Amino acid sequence: MQDLRSYQITKNEARELLFSLSLGHYAKSLGLKDLFAWQERVLKSEHPRKAINGARQSGKSTIISTKPCHKAKYKPKSLSIIMAPTEQQAYLDMEKVREFIGNDKTYPKIERDSDRLIELSNGSWIVVVPATEKAARGYSKPDLIILDEASRIEEIVYKSGVIPMLTDNPECEVIDISTPNGKQGFHFNAMNNPKWERYEIKSPWEVDEINFTLYEAEPEEEYQRKCAKKGIIGYYSPRHRRQEEQEFNLGEMGVQMYRQEYGVQFIEPSDQVFSYDEIEGMIKNKIKPLDLEEIGIAKPLII
Repeated sequence: MQDLRSYQITKNEARELLFSLSLGHYAKSLGLKDLFAWQERVLKSEHPRKAINGARQSGKSTIISTKPCHKAKYKPKSLSIIMAPTEQQAYLDMEKVREFIGNDKTYPKIERDSDRLIELSNGSWIVVVPATEKAARGYSKPDLIILDEASRIEEIVYKSGVIPMLTDNPECEVIDISTPNGKQGFHFNAMNNPKWERYEIKSPWEVDEINFTLYEAEPEEEYQRKCAKKGIIGYYSPRHRRQEEQEFNLGEMGVQMYRQEYGVQFIEPSDQVFSYDEIEGMIKNKIKPLDLEEIGIAKPLII
């Protein structure tokens, strides 16, 4: 009988095996001890298309930063792409990735490091791409695509840059993460498309427009039930619990912007003549042709 001791693994090997299988445990090993419930759920999800509609400062950078770190380490020769709408956002995203890599003592050696690229000794790449149609072209079969502040990325970048990367690439994971920016663009479309796994993370406060104050929203369980009826996974953001802080934000931003930035509502421009729902109704509604005989008008004779 073969010695069973030959099958024993070390504590470090067991730890690495756990981290390779569980992104949540890996994220905690990087210093994120207190993950929010919605963050843990996103990290556990294996759905290939995730759209996250989240309030400002709700903890979205955790998702953006830990995902490519994990993918690059545990899938050699993988390509992870972070697409950002501005140079500053791209820089911040890459800095957060570097910070997490620095917290992992067993991370593969960095062979090449620049503002937009990290290349590892295991052949994996982490790339930050400016959200322009030209810059988004040219990458073949990435393993992970993160669209940071997706509502600020032009739709043509998604259609002509991102979608072609998914050709014959069913295992690629795409994460669309953003605050709203009106009822337009691919982020809005994704949040209304049941083919995406959709998350909504909002402030637990509602606006009293008459008194220009906030009042406590319905219990989170009730809010989650309402979201579930729409096929959305809803959470209140733990980082927005302080009423005094949120009322200050309301006073500084105004009702419409607060509802967008913290209530994660898709707000239409105040000067828009027709609402999105009205325009959609014009397109979808089928109008029955007028029957002239029904209203007593004879049909014209066609010669």
